[in-house]
Amino acid sequence: MGNDMAKLTRLVKQLPEGRIEEVVEIVEKIIEENTTKEVPDCPHCGASSNLVVRFGKNGNKQRFRCNSCGKHFSEATKSAAVSSRCGEAAWKLVIRDTLKGVSIDNTAASLSVTHATMFNMRHKILSMAETAQMLNNTELSGVCEIDDTYVLESVKGTKIPEDYTRKARKHGAKAFKRGISDEQISIMAGISRDGAIVTKTVNRATPSKENVKAVFGGHIGKSTLVLCDGAKSIAALADVAEVSSVKNERDSFYHINNVNGYHSFIKTRQNNIYHGVATKYQNRYNALYSLSYGCDIDEQVDVIYNMLIQNSGLFNRKIKELKTLDILDLGQLIN
Repeated sequence: MGNDMAKLTRLVKQLPEGRIEEVVEIVEKIIEENTTKEVPDCPHCGASSNLVVRFGKNGNKQRFRCNSCGKHFSEATKSAAVSSRCGEAAWKLVIRDTLKGVSIDNTAASLSVTHATMFNMRHKILSMAETAQMLNNTELSGVCEIDDTYVLESVKGTKIPEDYTRKARKHGAKAFKRGISDEQISIMAGISRDGAIVTKTVNRATPSKENVKAVFGGHIGKSTLVLCDGAKSIAALADVAEVSSVKNERDSFYHINNVNGYHSFIKTRQNNIYHGVATKYQNRYNALYSLSYGCDIDEQVDVIYNMLIQNSGLFNRKIKELKTLDILDLGQLIN
């Protein structure tokens, strides 16, 4: 779809001046024919659609008026797509490229928008994914595997001040300290063998028992068998689940191959595709990893888009909020 959008943009730019209006009329007609005809419920007071009437248009967007509360709204009101000039095709392209790991600049070029606009669109999707994960309260049941992996702290996109705790480094550089240190960010992941995933970052270096409880304590049932690599901190879950430390990974059942495969997926995405992720946005990308791992991308595009246009207000984020809302702060990160 990205190539088609770019091709359409190039073709429009090549049109003679007198034919542009003709093309605009055709496109507007197509948009009109494909716009949802049903009258929605009121997103303000929840009144049913039989109390809502059409109330003119704002550009190409249909407006509505609620006879119960008297407020006006459009189909995008209180959704993550509010105030966006992009339609379904454009948003689905952004979602698909985000899931595939296409760079912001390449997606921006496909839609002929600026880097800043595409950054904001992508982070609306990421912020929505993180909020949905928090609301969903995923449960790791049956048999689950828990382990952590590490990525270097990153302040990508921010100039490091002279008094910062370390010198600036380029992408691909190694940590200054040997072994696991406070230069590294822990990504804790739990994956059950039925496919449920919990991924979160709350600390630097090796996670403590308190960190493990903070991430997994509310997501593991009492009958769940937890498999790990023998880390003592995982034993903190013993009061909410039966814990088994894996000492012989050659055993066909007691292994943590699934979570290790998930870690490889995260590392590939983070280092080779996204070319680093700013640590303050790490949990947004963790939520995206959980959504996209082992899933059919086309199906996930539809799922995420339907969440995006919900009029619930849960995922409605103003542009100013995107840079501050729920960002990760581990004590020495630059805001």
